[in-house]
Amino acid sequence: MSNPQSIDRATGENRPSRTDADRRQLARVGAAALIGALIAAFALVNLNDVKVHWIISTGKTPLIVVIVLAFLLGIVADRLLLIRAKRKRRTAS
Repeated sequence: MSNPQSIDRATGENRPSRTDADRRQLARVGAAALIGALIAAFALVNLNDVKVHWIISTGKTPLIVVIVLAFLLGIVADRLLLIRAKRKRRTAS
């Protein structure tokens, strides 16, 4: 099946229409932006110092720092799990 074309209203030229994959990618980016905005808003509302028990010590830290660190650690864990899954798929095939 060929890639359907649509006409650009401004220029009148043919342009490729969006595929389902493009729409899914756009939805993912939009969802990620929304989640990021919600996390940022939550962090900015919670600027109080909190007592944090770090691995080697205890101290007071702004809650925004704790939230950002937890978010970044979640991203790192996600990436590591994805890399591990890709390697597992490669060795299985």
